[in-house]
Amino acid sequence: MDNRSSEYIQGVTVNHNTSRYTELLLRSLFARHSSGLDLFVTIMDNRSGDDMTNLRAFAESKGIPIIQSGFSIDTKFNSHGEILTKFVLEHPNCSYYLLLDADVCFLEQNTIDTMVAEVEGQKDVFGIAPRQTWDGEEEIPENMRDRVYFWRLHPCCALIKNSAVFRRIVEEVGMMPITYWWGNEERYLDTCELMTKVMKSHGLRHVLSSKMVYHFFNVAYNPQWMEDKNRRCDALLRQFRDQELTK
Repeated sequence: MDNRSSEYIQGVTVNHNTSRYTELLLRSLFARHSSGLDLFVTIMDNRSGDDMTNLRAFAESKGIPIIQSGFSIDTKFNSHGEILTKFVLEHPNCSYYLLLDADVCFLEQNTIDTMVAEVEGQKDVFGIAPRQTWDGEEEIPENMRDRVYFWRLHPCCALIKNSAVFRRIVEEVGMMPITYWWGNEERYLDTCELMTKVMKSHGLRHVLSSKMVYHFFNVAYNPQWMEDKNRRCDALLRQFRDQELTK
């Protein structure tokens, strides 16, 4: 374990032309958590072509590496799950993995610490994720929660115990999306959804945290409502940058 504590966490996020959101993710993560959290974060970048100046500066100030994923922003399909799969298999020595979408903002203090405490001691739980809000205030509508929360461990902010079972499933199945073809229909399973189902077959489940995060949703692959999302992202970024300057 390289002399790390028993709560050593390997975190990863993927930047896919989402540098302003990734900066917000990291600024909010560090602002909402104490320096005692034993967390190491890596940014995997898909050859992003947007302005990375501010992201690079903040990442450097926190010792966060930015590593090219081997993918670009022009792949035929979403590369997110494949990058997460590769990251897990290349980082076997930790207690937890923390999967972070670039378009998440932490709202509450000590979210990750709380998630660790909530999942520890539950032998049949393999992972935990926070609740999500689309507006920074209210939890997502109840009629959306099955699809977002309960059918899979959502990778926007997923804390996963490092176990031999999990790593074997990631190796054999991966965390990529998949489409099932039935006789008369097809069904799409999103990132981490098939993995969640296979973990269930081993008697392992995921749970929801008492904490909540702000999730902008689909800023890398879906241009819908981007003007409003960018405006809200920039406003939050200004707040966190100003807080950093007044320290």
